[in-house]
Amino acid sequence: MTYRKYLWALTGSALLSLTACSSVSSLYSNESEGSQQHTEGKPLTLADSHWQVESIDRAGIIDFSHVTLNVNSNGDTSRVSGSTGCNQFTGALDVDEADTVFSDKSSAESFSTDKLILTKKACAPALMKQEQRFIEMLAASATYSIVENTWLVLYDSNGNETIRAIAAQISQSTTNKSASATKSNVDTKLSDLASSQKQDVVGSNEQESTKTYKCETPNANLATLRVNTLGPDTLALSLNNTHHIVQLSRSASGAKYTNNKNVVFWNKGDVATLSINSGYYHCSLST
Repeated sequence: MTYRKYLWALTGSALLSLTACSSVSSLYSNESEGSQQHTEGKPLTLADSHWQVESIDRAGIIDFSHVTLNVNSNGDTSRVSGSTGCNQFTGALDVDEADTVFSDKSSAESFSTDKLILTKKACAPALMKQEQRFIEMLAASATYSIVENTWLVLYDSNGNETIRAIAAQISQSTTNKSASATKSNVDTKLSDLASSQKQDVVGSNEQESTKTYKCETPNANLATLRVNTLGPDTLALSLNNTHHIVQLSRSASGAKYTNNKNVVFWNKGDVATLSINSGYYHCSLST
């Protein structure tokens, strides 16, 4: 009798376990299907689209340089705008059909820019060189396609890839701002970038994005350090014709930026300290 009760208990537990597993599996299956459906969404088109550039002339871009490409369409008129990683740009865009939906068998459609205008901010030489490459490739682009409903690929007149960008996730408010495609749009983006700066970060809310410091070198000489703000958490440092990209990290006081090449930059108010391979530079903001 005891043995039979033991078998019934064992069988009941097994059935309960199978039921629970089935329910959990069903639950996650539904979530996965919903997520897949949301990911696929409706087909991407060029009209009113926003892209994050991943490669220029089949070469990668500088880490954290944030090169973007936006397309704004209003009837038969289209414009292109975005960031070169240094300056903002805008210009006219000529496309046959900005609403074209691409499939695996689709051929590339026409794409050409004209009258590209850039803001005139000076950045680290590496970023300026990348900016030049990007604008040259954008101007040379003659056709485009949207691949796998994810990638915007531009080609020159010989069919060579010039620019590849991935679709960006943006808020509705950003979409509405970009749709205007006017000079005020560029000014608004610059203003938003400036207002997002954190307190004690080089280039605070009310300061310019480029700062110049006079520094005492480890050999007691004087050197000029230029600090360009690439984003809320990213700086480009230029010293003695060398350039470093550093990222914001935790600090008990002031702002501290580091990278994986033994470069550390601290800033608090008008003074800063730069350490390169354990050599210290004591800096003061130039007036």
